Amino acid sequence: MRSWIAETRDADVRISIDALEPLTRSLGEPSCARAMLDVLNQFASVDHCALLMRLRGPELRLFGTASRVAHANGARAALRYMDGMHLLDMGQDAAPASKVKDPAPVRLKYRTREEVVNEKYRSACYEHVGIEDRLTMSRPRADGTEALLYCYRDKSTGHFSEAELDALTAAAPLLLSFVEAHAKLTIPRDVPVARWRESLDHNASAPLSSRELDVCSNLLSGSTLGDTAAALGLSINTVITYSRRAYAKFGVGSVRELHDLLISA
Repeated sequence: MRSWIAETRDADVRISIDALEPLTRSLGEPSCARAMLDVLNQFASVDHCALLMRLRGPELRLFGTASRVAHANGARAALRYMDGMHLLDMGQDAAPASKVKDPAPVRLKYRTREEVVNEKYRSACYEHVGIEDRLTMSRPRADGTEALLYCYRDKSTGHFSEAELDALTAAAPLLLSFVEAHAKLTIPRDVPVARWRESLDHNASAPLSSRELDVCSNLLSGSTLGDTAAALGLSINTVITYSRRAYAKFGVGSVRELHDLLISA
């Protein structure tokens, strides 16, 4: 197993516009992981990927997975990893090299199936789902969170080559920036509209109109502007107008800021 801190700030990384545009457009959407996988495959043959954030301490949140081989093995490996197996991984990490220049360095860890010592961890996250090895890209943030991008190879593909690992290492800072942006733009979709409406009504400094409540509660539940307009029988411009009026009453400028404000409240 290799663990190191990569100095890739000056790396010459090029991504084709055909891959970069879909990735940019997919930020905050379920399709982001698929777009990320397409970009990763410009640098190496990556069978699965998973986008995560480490929130506080060992707490992880999964923001998407994608696979280009059958059975979505990468998704199952990522979910099993989050279900307690990541604690074993953290405990077995080797100390990174002391060679650090950037204030928030990109860390990369490459681990093959054979190098996983804990049998339960190896069985659940590698052997049972057909994973041969994994490259982990991560970057700690000033607020204590950490962006994570996992690149998996299937048994049918075999190990990453040295050239592939070098190429992914060079691209890591840029790719992790997309993971961070995707996490920031992603609105949790497991809170019902009625709960958001109740929270909006309770926490507003000035009363919201019925339409302002309708629009914002739909946006907070993960609906797009277009979906919200269709659901409420409004034009997109009208949805934007109602949302801006509501944002002004909360002193925020976006649905993400409104979400964070209500969660804090």
